[in-house]
Amino acid sequence: MKYGLYDKPPLGVTVLSTLQWLIVTLSSSIVVPIVIGDVYGLTAGETGEFMQQTIFYIGVASLLQVWLGHRYPMMDGPAGLWWGIFLIMANIGGSMGLEPRIIGQSMQGGLIVAGALFVVLGMTGIISRIQQWFTPIVTGTYMTLLAVSLCSTFVKGMLGIGFHQSELVRPEIAMASVVIIALVILFMQIPRLASFAVLLGMVIGWGAYALLGWADQPKPAQELVVWPKVFFWGPVHWDAGILVTCVLTGFVLLTNLITSLVVVGRAVNQVADSKQYNRGGVYTGVSHLLAGFSGVVGMIPLSLAAAVIQATKLASKLPFILAMVLMMGIGIFPTVSQVLAAMPTPVAYAAMFVAYTQLLGFGLKDFARIQLDERAITVIGSSLLVGIGIMFVPPGAWQSLHPLLSFLLGNGLLLGVLVALFMEHVVFRVKKDQEGQQVS
Repeated sequence: MKYGLYDKPPLGVTVLSTLQWLIVTLSSSIVVPIVIGDVYGLTAGETGEFMQQTIFYIGVASLLQVWLGHRYPMMDGPAGLWWGIFLIMANIGGSMGLEPRIIGQSMQGGLIVAGALFVVLGMTGIISRIQQWFTPIVTGTYMTLLAVSLCSTFVKGMLGIGFHQSELVRPEIAMASVVIIALVILFMQIPRLASFAVLLGMVIGWGAYALLGWADQPKPAQELVVWPKVFFWGPVHWDAGILVTCVLTGFVLLTNLITSLVVVGRAVNQVADSKQYNRGGVYTGVSHLLAGFSGVVGMIPLSLAAAVIQATKLASKLPFILAMVLMMGIGIFPTVSQVLAAMPTPVAYAAMFVAYTQLLGFGLKDFARIQLDERAITVIGSSLLVGIGIMFVPPGAWQSLHPLLSFLLGNGLLLGVLVALFMEHVVFRVKKDQEGQQVS
């Protein structure tokens, strides 16, 4: 390691490292507002405003973590799980006749509750106890079902369905998506470019779209500086089904928080202690509260930071702090946000496709950690088949039930995980001896 956590690199190194952190953080965050804006039917101006909110609050949340939370140079960013929940809720709500903004208002309430949950668990120091409920079978089921739930949205986007209001597959868009995916995979094989593979795919794809005349011009900003506002989607709307889903997602994200701290701790040669885990949990809760009150996608510490640190051999917190201040600065200038929001959505879907195949990979890795005996196969198979099967049931088939039941039973992701929890800890509960070892 060239520079440790508390070292101050020379000016030139600090500047380059600051730009590196800024580019990596932007590349891991700007796709999410574009996709959310597309699915929720936002105008170009609204998508730019949503982009602005996201970038600003990423900077705020990351600064709070490095200053008061886990204290690692590790950016917060939109969680893939929360992004997935936003998309799934939009699809389910749309099929039930709910306006996208109502779904957004409900997600704000869910994020606030999930944030309060993180704060309480971190302050009481019981994160590790609750984490025990989410065994590899449960988390593997969640990740697998999430990947299956998202695949339709990603594939449709890469085929050009919905792009410029198209209802049909556009062969030229599909071919461009294949090329972008191939470029991202190629860049991932080059060590020096691997950290920027997604960013390079987006830049090249966007440039090609512009040359071919497929990209829209950025909308001019009406004001030079605009401060992010509270409740982007409107007043909070409390929906029981979405609240349950958000609370469950918060529990699952405990795994992500703990894993990220472990990985980055190894990268900086400083293993996290229990206080860091608890502080990280508290300020992950704070970032969720910020997301709920602002209306952006829920944020969590990203283990991608470990790859940046290992590649640069620079763990100093100073460049990271400067980069997050710049993120906040970008977030208040709408001109920059409007330019970023003009990225064609098929480019965003294609560039992120390879990265989000990791969701399925995480699920498969969790399953690989356990012995696939008859018990495990029964729990996993039942949970996955129920969850995936529900995804194929027409949403209108539940309309005769109470709205809460129709929302819960029509959500294959939530129902599959609930089945996994019930079978893992009730039906096929594994007894333990006094030393905590499993016994048959």
